[in-house]
Amino acid sequence: MNPTILRTNATSVYRFLSRLNAALGEGEHLRGKRILDCGAGSPIPPLAIFAEQGMEAHGIDISGPRLEQSRAFRERSGLALALAAGDMRQLPYGNEVFDYVYEHFSMCHLTKADTAVAVGEMRRVLRPGGSAFLGVVSQESWPLSSFGEERAPGERWSGEAGGERCHSLFEEAEADRLVADWEVTHKEKITVVGHPQDLSEAEWEALHAEAPAPCSRESWMARYPERDRLIRYVHTYYYLTKRNSLPGKP
Repeated sequence: MNPTILRTNATSVYRFLSRLNAALGEGEHLRGKRILDCGAGSPIPPLAIFAEQGMEAHGIDISGPRLEQSRAFRERSGLALALAAGDMRQLPYGNEVFDYVYEHFSMCHLTKADTAVAVGEMRRVLRPGGSAFLGVVSQESWPLSSFGEERAPGERWSGEAGGERCHSLFEEAEADRLVADWEVTHKEKITVVGHPQDLSEAEWEALHAEAPAPCSRESWMARYPERDRLIRYVHTYYYLTKRNSLPGKP
């Protein structure tokens, strides 16, 4: 089978794999290393690119339908993907059993309190010196109303088929506090400009209340042709190393 080509929104996972490879010492390799994907359900699961490196690839997902998509991919590809139902807030693994752990566009759907729990769980299952990759949606994204109704600071809810979905958005310092127990080896902020939205002039006018800078309604409407340059989705990514255990923590 040809190598797996991930969807364009998963390019950051390639960078994580590249960093893992670059960190290897002379004579070391990724084959046999254990990696966990927290939120592995997908028609093209990013976990596949790690399995193709000969890694022992594990993945959990709380969504049954999403997990079935990954299982269908596994059958088509023949890749060894160990997939199981699971919740990243309570990972079904013992302490310090993985060399690497990551999530991608899964943790952003947790509340802020649950996000902190999930980060702690990722740290718990990782061996000392192991590497992690995770990210949060930034409050610099715009318009914030596109993420739904704000019910708590930085927590927005929108209706979707089958129920509601949360998006948690973090200020810079707030996101940094999430990973205070880790060594941050690299941090990057990715901005997608012109996040797909087909806005009518009436919808654009309604966004005047969220205008990035103070402006009159007339000047705001004059900016309608450049709306694709103003709409943005911002995600902050962290590449982390687990320090030796902290006092009182696993």
